[in-house]
Amino acid sequence: MRIAIMGTGKMGRYLGMGWSQVGHRIVFGSRRPEDKADLRAELPAATVTSHTEALAETELVVLALPYIAVEPFARQHAAQLRDKLVLDISNPFSHLPDNRISGAEITAAAIGPGARVVAGFKDNFWQTLLEPVDASGLVRDVHYAGDDEVDKQIVKQLIEDLGFRPVDCGPLTNARVLDVMVPLMLELDQRYGGGRKSSWKFLI
Repeated sequence: MRIAIMGTGKMGRYLGMGWSQVGHRIVFGSRRPEDKADLRAELPAATVTSHTEALAETELVVLALPYIAVEPFARQHAAQLRDKLVLDISNPFSHLPDNRISGAEITAAAIGPGARVVAGFKDNFWQTLLEPVDASGLVRDVHYAGDDEVDKQIVKQLIEDLGFRPVDCGPLTNARVLDVMVPLMLELDQRYGGGRKSSWKFLI
């Protein structure tokens, strides 16, 4: 699968590394692709280009931008994002304190009719993206939410491709819960010395 990752931060880079290792074609979209020599050195199999070029002819778009940049980006590129599967991994933190809507729902509204947005990888640290099994031998979970079952199956497979256990959290409205799990995760990780290797585990 050709995966376009918007953003070149740690989350985007490590997802790109993991998916590249299992055969997916990765293209990074950047505002300044000419300044990304370090990324090209880290991941020579990937392409680094402009946002517009990265969005062309791609099957899946991963929004790995800072949260405050996601809605403007989605509005600006709505025509290219419409009818494509969009995986929103951004975290609102304190930008949505009332929990009445999720960041991913705002992304979908910004794209408009035809938006296909799934929220995922929100409560996973970049430090664990290439370490799907924790120190105790448990496979880490990746929680995801979306309204279309076919789209969620695609995301489920991408999660499994990285070695994680996918946990389907239901419709996109449930991303509101995923958004608020992240600040608590950061608090607990700091409080108990997780070293950014902690994660949520759903047990039954």
